[in-house]
Amino acid sequence: MEIVTSYSTLDVTESAIGEAVEKLKARLVRPSLLLVYFSGHDDAARIRQLLTDHFPDTQILGCSSCQGILTDQGYFPDQVIGLWAVFDFNGAYGSALVSTHQQSGQMARQAVLKAIQNTGRSGELPSMILLHASPGAEEEAIEAISQEFGTPVPIIGGSAADTHVSGQWQLFTQDHTATEGVAVSVFYPSCEVSFSFQSGYAKTELSAVATKIEGREILELDHRPAKEVYEEWIAQPLRFGESIMSLSALHPLGRVAGNLHGLPYFKLAHPNSVTERGGITLFASIKEGERFYLMTGTEDNLINRAGRNVDGLLSEGHDEIETIGGISIYCAGCMLQVKPRMAQVADKMRQAMREAPYICPFTFGEQGQFIGGENEHGNLMISKVLFYRE
Repeated sequence: MEIVTSYSTLDVTESAIGEAVEKLKARLVRPSLLLVYFSGHDDAARIRQLLTDHFPDTQILGCSSCQGILTDQGYFPDQVIGLWAVFDFNGAYGSALVSTHQQSGQMARQAVLKAIQNTGRSGELPSMILLHASPGAEEEAIEAISQEFGTPVPIIGGSAADTHVSGQWQLFTQDHTATEGVAVSVFYPSCEVSFSFQSGYAKTELSAVATKIEGREILELDHRPAKEVYEEWIAQPLRFGESIMSLSALHPLGRVAGNLHGLPYFKLAHPNSVTERGGITLFASIKEGERFYLMTGTEDNLINRAGRNVDGLLSEGHDEIETIGGISIYCAGCMLQVKPRMAQVADKMRQAMREAPYICPFTFGEQGQFIGGENEHGNLMISKVLFYRE
């Protein structure tokens, strides 16, 4: 099993694909699976066509990223196309994209079943699922996948993003492209895998229960307008009609996802805007009756968390592993908050991946498996998987 990455920052799509593919083919001629992350290139259909011409027998999954990507070769802002390829003679991989007018859960279930069919491993549980969906109902997609298998198959993923946060995200597989839908790759690798899903924020003593919600908008916290409560918590005035993404990036809302040794761990929701009726919209689905904690973080936290090892692989008993490669998902909101220092994030991530080839898009929502086994969707999170041999 071998994993290789390549990239191009050329501004013409045809030239960028040509350069990235040439670098890739210098080491890996026929990938089993090709992951594609792109930013500043708007024609996903053209990217798909060029790549399927080069790799007609390869399973492919592509997803647009917000203002750049990370790889083991560094941080590439703004316009870039990155490729992550695996060749695994004893493994199996499949990709599928469903973009219909059905509910997200139905699309996710169909995509997973089609992807498994593409591997030739029907009836066998995959080791992991990579999920890329258009923003909006990621929780529904995760729940449908879990129900399909009846057991928590690890999920890593990120919601499709775009350069200007204007809804121009794109997805594609070897078969077709879409702007709305659910895309997955299923993995049956011939190696070990380990996962990590973290926030890097700390809980404060401030909390309240969501007593009135509508969709992804909190209208009331403890029976008071959510805007008023959040203003008091962060000691900042909020105005209707203005984005609060940057302001709230260091002050998200957290919900308990589980407990380890009596200590809670949290999934985050990123406040996006203030509504005219005094509510706060989020990038995650919420439920009435949930308790929300004000979380706090610093730019240093957002940088240093990228260097945390994947699931403690450097602990006792794992000193002699052979790393093959990895995938990471880094929140676009966090990236925008620390963009001048993203070269440091790249260095930290490379250390966490033990110098193995990896790729990392910047997404509008992150999916991962917590240490307690829960697959969840959150915001301002970092999700990682490492492929290795003992």
